[in-house]
Amino acid sequence: MTLYHKSLLNIVCGLLLISSIPAMSQDLKLAGFSYTRFPSTDIVDSRLNQSLQVSEYNFFLNLPKPLKNKKTFLIHGFQYRLVVIDGDNDLRFGLDKQNLNLIGYRLTALHQLKNDWKVMVSLNPTLSSTFNKALERDDFLFNGLFQFIKKKSERLSYGAGVAYISTFGEPAFLPTLQLTYKSKKDKFQILLPHHITYDHHFGRFTAGLQLSASGSRYNVNNSRTHSLNSFELVDQLAYSRVIFGPSLRYRIGKVIQLEASGGFTVGRRAELQGDLYEEVDYDINNGFFLQFGISVLPPKKNN
Repeated sequence: MTLYHKSLLNIVCGLLLISSIPAMSQDLKLAGFSYTRFPSTDIVDSRLNQSLQVSEYNFFLNLPKPLKNKKTFLIHGFQYRLVVIDGDNDLRFGLDKQNLNLIGYRLTALHQLKNDWKVMVSLNPTLSSTFNKALERDDFLFNGLFQFIKKKSERLSYGAGVAYISTFGEPAFLPTLQLTYKSKKDKFQILLPHHITYDHHFGRFTAGLQLSASGSRYNVNNSRTHSLNSFELVDQLAYSRVIFGPSLRYRIGKVIQLEASGGFTVGRRAELQGDLYEEVDYDINNGFFLQFGISVLPPKKNN
């Protein structure tokens, strides 16, 4: 058997084992793709008629693996996100025509403790860059999370911890909070500082609401035009956004799910950083967004 066939067999066997993994794996998306479109909106307090339109492409793959001790659960996660920024302005201001690439690997370990407590540790080395030049130290970020989780009942769990993340552009230590409540048809989940969601299930169809944050700091090595028509070098760009709105999902067969959502961007900002000038912040006006995606899920327990 060739190495390729062995690898393919290991992936297939892993997917077949999903239904016997702990309950949390039933909510874990195994793979997927999404596209998010932010139509053109103006820069706040801009004197140069500056506006931005943004497209986001997100690919991910999660490979879960229970260990032999039956108490530890690992997830190997891979992600590629492309953010394409297209500006419309009177001068080149360091944001337009930027392709922001994020390539990340996430190793998450969930270990069962006594009295229905779990500890979760996540390590997330990330390459975040425009690839305008050869890789350098500033292209790399190292995010992580440490959190305790208490399973109070089959319906309720909660937890808290600390994370070092770049969700809001600049990497920073932030507290984390997790609260999950489930009923037969409803699920309410808080995973701060990333998102808050509510879902109601109608068989294969799910409708809900989401409040979600995403972003990173990117090494750009670009330039911008100063108001005096002089060029300034831009070293890094911190971009983040928060979206709010309804979401719709439809499950096809046992493992495929189609997804769509839309609503408002309630927070979107970009910050240019350079060694030779003070940081420049751009607050972007609220606007609409549309998101479409497809994902691969574990088969339901009753299947």
